[in-house]
Amino acid sequence: MEFVFNSWFGILILVAINLLFYLRWLVPKVTSRPPGPPCWPIVGSLFYLGKIPHRSMENLAKKYGPIMYLRLGCMDYIIVSNADMAMEVLKIHDGDFASRPRMLAGKYAGFDWSSIGFSEYGDHWRLLRKICATELFTQARLNSFQPGRQHEMACMVENIAKCSQGGKFVEMRPIFLQLTRNNICRMLFGERPFKSNDILGNDFDDYFKSYSEMMTVAGKFNFSELIPILKPFDLQGLERHMKRLKTRIDISLSNILKEYRKGNKTIVDSTMANFVEILLNLDKKLDDKSMMGVLSVCS
Repeated sequence: MEFVFNSWFGILILVAINLLFYLRWLVPKVTSRPPGPPCWPIVGSLFYLGKIPHRSMENLAKKYGPIMYLRLGCMDYIIVSNADMAMEVLKIHDGDFASRPRMLAGKYAGFDWSSIGFSEYGDHWRLLRKICATELFTQARLNSFQPGRQHEMACMVENIAKCSQGGKFVEMRPIFLQLTRNNICRMLFGERPFKSNDILGNDFDDYFKSYSEMMTVAGKFNFSELIPILKPFDLQGLERHMKRLKTRIDISLSNILKEYRKGNKTIVDSTMANFVEILLNLDKKLDDKSMMGVLSVCS
């Protein structure tokens, strides 16, 4: 009889603990957080995001205001949906919000958080910003690529005219993709891809395709980052996919940098100062990983 009583008493204690744990998530806490929808155990406010998340955000913002708190899984988010609030975040208090959380995209697409888009606010980030502002994206530098852009546009128009002969249907998507790819290659490496040399013909093509696919994968909704207990399982296969793409990107960019350092005349003797040459002439301020991160941002 005493054993049965003790068993029931233990069960009641466990039920009470679980009930208190559950109520802890339901009862709103007195904090300085902005208003937002209720948070549920484990999943947080995920149930409030429908098939079209930006529409769901819009509807929630109408209810809770231009600055709103969401808990997605175990991650806390502040949603800003007002121009004045956006200016507060991006301009007035930009230093407080300059760092990025260490998420999976930063590890693979951001080259171990070394690119300007994913690195933490600090000396390295300030160096990258200075290089981009004073060396790469100056008005004079961008104007120097204008003849190349004009040539690519002329080639595109000629290609469209050739493909449309006889009233044929022309699919514009691959033509625009080729225009973008050629302009990026000219800007980064000073030459068009797919010329007589194999360096830009093969390595840049593989890099461009891999990084485009990487950005698509990195932009997908990743449950493992919101619920860390799922991270070891990689249920969606996103980390495995990004790991494969990262390997291909590293090989392609490493091959191109190696040829530049060797002084390969087929790519070094270009008519304009390209981004790779500029980065290599910075007196070793950047390692290869950081250089790859800068090049990826320019892509």
